[in-house]
Amino acid sequence: MNPKAKKVIKFVLRWGIAVAGIGWVISNISLYNRVLIANPTTLRPTPVRLAAEARDEDTNFLVHHPFVLPGQISESQVARTELFVKSDRDQTKIRDDNGAERIVEVLGLKVINDPDRTHWPLLVAKPRTFWMKYTGGDWGDRPELISPSRVADYAIRVEYPIIDTGVGPMTYQAFNNHPFYLILAILVFPVTFIITSFRWHMLLKALQIRMSLSRTFVINMVGAFYNTFLPGSTGGDVLKAYYAAKQTTMHRTRAVMSVIIDRIIGLLALVIMGGTAATFQYFTSHQDDPATKKCGQVALGSAAIIGVTILGLVLLYNRTLRRISGLDWVLNRLPMQAQVQKALDTMEIYRQHWLAVVFAILMTLPVHGAVVVSATFAGLAFGLPISPAYYWVAVPVIVLSGSIPISPQGAGVMEFFAILLTRSHGVTISQAFALTMSIRVVQILWNLTGGIFVLKGGFHAPTKAEQHELADDVPDRNPPPQPA
Repeated sequence: MNPKAKKVIKFVLRWGIAVAGIGWVISNISLYNRVLIANPTTLRPTPVRLAAEARDEDTNFLVHHPFVLPGQISESQVARTELFVKSDRDQTKIRDDNGAERIVEVLGLKVINDPDRTHWPLLVAKPRTFWMKYTGGDWGDRPELISPSRVADYAIRVEYPIIDTGVGPMTYQAFNNHPFYLILAILVFPVTFIITSFRWHMLLKALQIRMSLSRTFVINMVGAFYNTFLPGSTGGDVLKAYYAAKQTTMHRTRAVMSVIIDRIIGLLALVIMGGTAATFQYFTSHQDDPATKKCGQVALGSAAIIGVTILGLVLLYNRTLRRISGLDWVLNRLPMQAQVQKALDTMEIYRQHWLAVVFAILMTLPVHGAVVVSATFAGLAFGLPISPAYYWVAVPVIVLSGSIPISPQGAGVMEFFAILLTRSHGVTISQAFALTMSIRVVQILWNLTGGIFVLKGGFHAPTKAEQHELADDVPDRNPPPQPA
């Protein structure tokens, strides 16, 4: 494929994923508080903005009504019993009058004057496709209101609030009522840069690449700065690999590999922490809790990743298994064989220094722990209905999804996983969006401090020609700048 065409396709895919994901999230959130009322034409629940402050317990709500006067939005009062509330399940199986069962989509629950929500009627319709849900389309059928008695083993697992809190009021509440939580969310984060710099320095030292800890910290911060602008959260690794390789004349491939191994160790530690927390939650939570199922899925996924990693290392380091499995055959047919062999030599060095690798994984746990604690403080500030323990399950998965370099800063991808993992706890899309934005913004704020070193040291993102120079372990004619 033409290199230029490949570049265009990658650009379109990355930004397409980001735009599609963020677009869907934005279309489902609001700056203002909203409630659900029935659209008189489609009979489907439609969000309308509140015109005055209200509480879930109120009997009447003043809203900006779009259906009273055709083509106009006017303030109108609606009774509590005219409202709908989001259901904790997308689909369910109901029994018809003739005893037949069918799958229906649950559009919402009809609010009635009964404190027991299991008595609230369900508004159901023909299940829509994913694309219909994304675009807001339907089959043209008319929803029907059914009694909960038609649903087998019906139970309310999560009670969603009648009032969907908007991003504006949520942010005002956080800054006005819980500023201390926001300050803590910001202040706890810098420890991640200190630990990751020491971790990378240790991995370089194992490869006999001498770089001072201060220099390692500077390049680490510069890489963090460029992560803010390059796709995914791995873009700055290219810059780190480039400047690390420029520090040595004979071991450039080792320097590049140190960055790759450093990234892998970070991801593995994230998987281990998230999987451990998910396993603990799974065995200590109530089995009927929908979050328990999510925890089980996260635990199994984490175990699978760790298992595949261990299997891969066994195949790599055992020459007999490497030959029998065909891995040798694949490796010997890869392009740039000189670099492949040097990369294998680097992996052999790390095998000899396995204690350093294990220690690097262990010291990474506090890094991700700091991110979880930061997100927890932000969640408390924004009033998310999540227990502190569940953050240790959800946040690692959300952050891990953002590490996939398929969209700028994991845009759209992080939001998808945040909604998926927190909705079972009654978290609205607006609240999930606030959580992911807090994780992203706190990191970006501290990443931007790396710009100080960029300006002071004259660092720049390496061009393709400069990256190509790293293919050979030869002395460099133009050594990189040495920031003070």
